[in-house]
Amino acid sequence: MLDREPSRRLLSRAGLIGLVTGLLGGLGSVVLLVWPPQIAKGPLSYPFTTTGFLIAQGAFFVHHIGLVILVGGFAVSGAVGPRRYARGGAWLAVVGMIGLTLAELNTMRYAEWDFEKANAGLVGATYGISCNAIGLGMLLAGVGALRARVWSGWRRWTPLVVGIATFVELTPGMFGGFVIARLAIGFWMLLFAALGQSLRAEVASLADR
Repeated sequence: MLDREPSRRLLSRAGLIGLVTGLLGGLGSVVLLVWPPQIAKGPLSYPFTTTGFLIAQGAFFVHHIGLVILVGGFAVSGAVGPRRYARGGAWLAVVGMIGLTLAELNTMRYAEWDFEKANAGLVGATYGISCNAIGLGMLLAGVGALRARVWSGWRRWTPLVVGIATFVELTPGMFGGFVIARLAIGFWMLLFAALGQSLRAEVASLADR
């Protein structure tokens, strides 16, 4: 971990932002599940009208900035130890999260496209590449975090769990239809909330030493 006082404060804030962002992401998935459909299934914008979809995508973009801050804070925290593959993995996850954030803006252009057609093209590619980068990066960083033993207890496992879940739970869930996909995304977001809490707690424990 970084041991300069300003760095600890920044890392703690990054963890808090990640915790709140992850919880909001989980809540957002529930909102989408209970939101009364405003149009019939078919367009990518479902369950929103085009205008509602654009607003939602803008909100997702802002929301994901919080995840970029979280993963960036994790990458500079020292939790993964000195191994190059682990540090590289953490930064690969940051790049992937930036890509996912920008993908939300890109998707705005396809609001009225057929869902299947849009996801078979650039929309699906941008999400797929970004999530794969996040997943692979967190797997590498997670292995590094386990070996480094900088974090303690269950918190040491959270980076690896995020990486595993990206491939085992999120990716197949996205092909399970609207409801399953929302549940998969919501669970994934809650894992980032756990990562944020882990970062906060570890920074706090370092300050007490």
